[in-house]
Amino acid sequence: MASGPLCLLRASAADVAEIGLVFDDLRDYSRRVDGTDARANAAHDLLTVRPPGCDPRDKHAFLVYRHGVPIGLLDLIGDHPRPGTAFIGLLAVRESEHRAGLGRALYARAESIMRLRLKARTARLAVVESNPVSGFWQKMGFGPTGEVTPYEGEAVRSRAVLMEKPLPG
Repeated sequence: MASGPLCLLRASAADVAEIGLVFDDLRDYSRRVDGTDARANAAHDLLTVRPPGCDPRDKHAFLVYRHGVPIGLLDLIGDHPRPGTAFIGLLAVRESEHRAGLGRALYARAESIMRLRLKARTARLAVVESNPVSGFWQKMGFGPTGEVTPYEGEAVRSRAVLMEKPLPG
């Protein structure tokens, strides 16, 4: 179980080095979705990349701390792809911190932000098939929508399975 509370702070350009430290401990994830140990510009992309047509004000990137140490990342897009839906672009915990309940704790915080701040009624995400995390998301209450899209990482071609979860009012 997660020990110590998580602190989520909005990430900015001033946090690129700390974001990079978290990405440095996501090498297995990077290999599965990009085919490389580390994606170039990953920290910058967390802060800036958003879906086409998405208002910059709808992007919410967070750096996650526990005991003052950056241990995770969260990227949410409000009202995407439709009003009332929040898209989870990334929810990641340092691989050295896995199996401590932190992913579940971070998702609980993310769900609260989606419901209360973003006023979302539905949470949505895409799971790259080469990244075996569908089981985690199913435990969080997500189910496949039936939509599958092509996915291209830096050196990996795969598919992304879209999943959704209705959020409690």
